[in-house]
Amino acid sequence: IAKVFLPAGYPRSVSPGYYRILNALQAFCSSLAGFLSSRATLEGYGVGDATATATNALLLTVLQDIFGQLTTIVGAFFFGSSLFPEAKTYRFLTDLLNDAAIIIDTLSPLLASLYDAYAPQIATSLPFLPPTVPLRVYTLCLSASLRSLCGIAAGGSKNAIKMHFATPSEGTGDVGDLDAKDSSKETVLALLGMLIGTLTVPYLTTPSLTYAVLFVMVFLHLLINYLAVRGVIFRTLNRQRACLAWMAFKFERGLMATPPILRLWSVSLCTRTISEA
Repeated sequence: IAKVFLPAGYPRSVSPGYYRILNALQAFCSSLAGFLSSRATLEGYGVGDATATATNALLLTVLQDIFGQLTTIVGAFFFGSSLFPEAKTYRFLTDLLNDAAIIIDTLSPLLASLYDAYAPQIATSLPFLPPTVPLRVYTLCLSASLRSLCGIAAGGSKNAIKMHFATPSEGTGDVGDLDAKDSSKETVLALLGMLIGTLTVPYLTTPSLTYAVLFVMVFLHLLINYLAVRGVIFRTLNRQRACLAWMAFKFERGLMATPPILRLWSVSLCTRTISEA
């Protein structure tokens, strides 16, 4: 089994901090949460609604694709040059965006019912929203945009982390083999999550139970990803680490009277992003 799912020469062929177990756990939690959102998405497309048509579902899918593709272009323009040096930041941001999309999709039936109940008040407060357009159109387009941003952040940050794992200090690694084995693990875990989701979703018959399971899965997913990202130690300098290294250098050279004490949040405030320290 190790030869199937671990890179050749493991552990000498990977850098320290290779989060194989945490990565497996987070993928499993994400798969279960995604299963719940898929059911709500199908409801948004009109499954179970006698008045829904296949044409409306097709047009809604096309509209989602348009929003997603436009978001991809904009996201690549703004985030492209920051993905590699800030890989840990954007790797965690990937999961935040993905989980936000999952939550929006799962809550879309509830939001749609609230929108219908308070339609006159909402139309008065938000006159720019066409009253004839269902709320599920806005929520599904928003989740599609978030998933597109997730894809942009995931592509660059995961590649940077894989390059780090495939270049150990001692020995040689193979980024192609590492990527292939990671894909195999993610596929197996996604299938396992689908299997367990198939067995459990029929028992989640009430919205409160569905939301409770969803938020537990999302919380575990984010917690595991945070622990995994914090365990990665890069050998390169980004803005935060360069700042810390420069302050340490000035203190050792006697250019500073006292050593700087920078907490985790202090470093992140300097760069307006989640801390990479």
